[in-house]
Amino acid sequence: MSQPHDLSAEQMRLRALDRYQILDTPTEEEFDGIAMLAAEICGTPIAVVNLIGDGRQFFKAEIGLGVRETLLESSFCRQALLQQDFLYVPDATQDPCFSCNPLVTGSPGLRFYAGALLKTPEGLPIGTVCVLDTTPRTLSDRQQASLRHLARQTMMQLELRRTLLEQRAERELRDRILDSATDYAIVATDRHGRVTRWNEGAARILGWTEVEMLGQHVQAFFTPEDRAGHRPEIEMRLALEQGSAPDERWHLRKSGERFWAQGEMMPLKAGDGAVHGFLKILRDRTQQRTHAAERDASELRFRSLIEVSPQVVWFGDVAGTITYCNAYWYDYTGLPRGETGEASWMSVIHPEHRERVRETWLSAARSESHYEVEFPLRRADGEYRWFLSRGQPMRDGDGQLLSWIGISLDIHERKQAEERFQALTELSPAIIWFGNPDGGLSYLNDRWYEYTGQTPEQALPLGWAEVIHPDDLPSLLEVWESARTRGVLYDTEARLRRHDGIYRWFLIRAEPLRDQAGKVIGWLGSDSDIHDRRQTEEDLRKTQDLLRLAAEATGIGIFDYNLVIGELGWDARVRAVFGLSPDAPVSYATFLAGLHPEDRARADEAVQAALDPAGPGHFDIEYRTLGLEDGVERWIAAKGQAIIENGRTVRFVGTVRDITARRRAEQELRETEERYRLASRATNDAIWDWGLASDHIRWNEAVQTLFGYAPDEVGPSGSWWKSHIHPDDRERVKTSIYAVINGESEHWSDEYRFLRADGSYADILDRGYVLRDERGRGVRMIGAMLDITARKRAEEHQRLLTGELQHRVKNTLALVQAIASQTLRGATDVDEMREAFASRLISLGRAHDILTQASWTAAPIGEVVEGALSVHRNVGPARIRVSGPNVLLAAKPALSLALALHELATNAAKYGSLSNEDGIVELRWHVVHAADEARFSLTWSEQGGPPILVLPQRKGFGSRLIERSFAAEVGGEVKLTYAPTGLVCRLEAPLASMQEQRKEDAA
Repeated sequence: MSQPHDLSAEQMRLRALDRYQILDTPTEEEFDGIAMLAAEICGTPIAVVNLIGDGRQFFKAEIGLGVRETLLESSFCRQALLQQDFLYVPDATQDPCFSCNPLVTGSPGLRFYAGALLKTPEGLPIGTVCVLDTTPRTLSDRQQASLRHLARQTMMQLELRRTLLEQRAERELRDRILDSATDYAIVATDRHGRVTRWNEGAARILGWTEVEMLGQHVQAFFTPEDRAGHRPEIEMRLALEQGSAPDERWHLRKSGERFWAQGEMMPLKAGDGAVHGFLKILRDRTQQRTHAAERDASELRFRSLIEVSPQVVWFGDVAGTITYCNAYWYDYTGLPRGETGEASWMSVIHPEHRERVRETWLSAARSESHYEVEFPLRRADGEYRWFLSRGQPMRDGDGQLLSWIGISLDIHERKQAEERFQALTELSPAIIWFGNPDGGLSYLNDRWYEYTGQTPEQALPLGWAEVIHPDDLPSLLEVWESARTRGVLYDTEARLRRHDGIYRWFLIRAEPLRDQAGKVIGWLGSDSDIHDRRQTEEDLRKTQDLLRLAAEATGIGIFDYNLVIGELGWDARVRAVFGLSPDAPVSYATFLAGLHPEDRARADEAVQAALDPAGPGHFDIEYRTLGLEDGVERWIAAKGQAIIENGRTVRFVGTVRDITARRRAEQELRETEERYRLASRATNDAIWDWGLASDHIRWNEAVQTLFGYAPDEVGPSGSWWKSHIHPDDRERVKTSIYAVINGESEHWSDEYRFLRADGSYADILDRGYVLRDERGRGVRMIGAMLDITARKRAEEHQRLLTGELQHRVKNTLALVQAIASQTLRGATDVDEMREAFASRLISLGRAHDILTQASWTAAPIGEVVEGALSVHRNVGPARIRVSGPNVLLAAKPALSLALALHELATNAAKYGSLSNEDGIVELRWHVVHAADEARFSLTWSEQGGPPILVLPQRKGFGSRLIERSFAAEVGGEVKLTYAPTGLVCRLEAPLASMQEQRKEDAA
């Protein structure tokens, strides 16, 4: 079928539609009413206000469809655009244009259509008001006319809506323009001068808010004298007569402060020329007025100073012609006043210097650059004295030369002193220089030229700055300018370039030289090479800066412990993590007092080990603090390094970092994961959530646990689930579940075989619940798969029990034999041997009881610990403190752990913290989820018992039993630490090896 319009016509139609900004907008009551009225008039179940976009149709209002948008490909309204104003199809199956349309031949089976075109004022079709039905029908002429009328009503509504949108946009634009002009106070009033609009600039400049000023008279910001003179009324009258009333005058702010404002009042007129009010615009010009007054006063002072100046002051024009000299020039030279020609001023310069001075001045005038020269100038009595003459070009704001201003200073005494000074400085090994009050140098000794390779012409008076390192020059000039301005000691450091291009650091100092009146007439300075010293200081400074920046960027606190004087320094961050104010005094005792009691001994031990000259010299530890002032518990990561000199630790520096948030997050994550895993294991159900429309299924982790699939092997679709049903059961299960989904029942249950990852099939009891929408259609189904293989294999399992019992008895007897052998080896006391052997068998028996209750598959660690320690509980329940998450242990790891804890408790009762009245044992375990694998860690810590002053010379059976059984059975690590405060035993192993049932155990 050909396109209904050519490309340009379609583009015009789409642009016309875009002007209404109607596509993809929410429903509106006006258009919904039109659709409802169309359906009621025509008696159809479906009515639509339809807008035809680019390749789609959007329903601004619809009755009976339930959707807001469809594709245009098979749309009836697409054909309606070809009509003049109306498309009428009584029976689509009889119309050759629509008989093959998929909406007719398929769902929803449309048979009837009537649509009136929506046309813009330009005659461009943008949509329809149409009615549809799934049965053939006819419309009367009156119904068709009503439908056309509704189409015209729709266009009127669209035009009204577009006009309102444009007006709203125009109003918002005006408001934004007014509010953005914050440098101007813009105030609108009615004809009587009462405020109707007050922009942000008015609020900023005048101080009143718009709420405060609405309805108030503009007199509020006029001065009392202007109010008395009826100035607001005069401005309104002038605005009406002349079109505007500009002025500059004082106004008042809300605070009562006066400010100078440049303003204008204009009439506000409507389109017909009628005056509705006035617009007053003000701009604060107080600062500009003040600056102008100050500038005039400054110029007057400048002129006065020039005339009484004790030095020559002169002016020149753009061409370099001298136009003015002050009174001092004429008094000194004896020349006639007002005479400024070149021949005149050249005549009083020493003949040997005239050409040089003239060329220097003309060169500066041509290049419009700074002018400076020294020469002898003849006094009125005929004596020549040395003068320093300087000139500076004066420019406007655009950089254009306006004139020249210059001075000539009597430097005769200084020149004489320089000659004497030069003779004295030639022999000095340091660089000696003489500076002028204006900052230029007049002398440098030979050491300068030997070092820099400069010539006097290059170095004097300002060329010396070229030798200064570019990075150092700005600060050097700033210090030099400050010293000259204040007349104080000049002291700075900078890098000077050697003749071979190498920069070296120099200490640069200069003392001001004063005349009898105390006036600075020059500077005597020296430059000393401090490169080697400065390099060392610079290296240290860079290191300190890097450390400071790193600390600030990472939130790291820094500590510095001087062991020579016993002084501990903490920055504000370290004090903060110990709950102290920034200026709180600290010491090592403060550090210990701020540690969590459970971590104090461990942290102190780590520090002492680092301070030991024979030790590692560093420490890296995490511990908790209890705020000394705020009482807050925080987790801290600390690192430190000892500095050792001559075999003695003299300093200990390091960093601390608050990791409380990280540790809490890790703990919460571990607890959440543990709860979820335990819940999943407790249910033994594979829970599923099936979206019936998308065929997407969500599974819990149990589907992996029950059937052995890896996470990426579990498919997220119903197809994956159906494909894993046994072929003999598949059709039966599909029939039963879809009968429930498509019917009215809500509950479904069935038994079938489901494929495991290893290729075997599990017997499953699957139950589900159907969630339906308001029409009763199934949209979602939630259920759980229960593995009932064990129930169906119970008889087979019963036959295996006898063989299993034989295997367990053999393993137990082998373990008893090993315990007996180790107990009897080296025993000298029969009673002691009998007691040890019996207690170990009792501990083994308790562990067997726990595993028997769990069918020798897995036992909770809490029950294993309680069984191993129950015989020692008579010392007091508070003396053995146990804590840790619930962890299920496999059979052999549980036996190994029970024997290890029994040996530790027996040793504590005989020799350790349980052998007196005050000692305690802390038993803690946790699971660390690292990147590669989860690890199980258990710590036995004794405190308060007899101190361990001498390390054991040999390992007893208990120690060997712990190390051998734990390492052999679970591949774990055992670390025994005989600290002075008591024994610390740490057992660590992969969590998988603590929970996995080995093949030989399951046999």
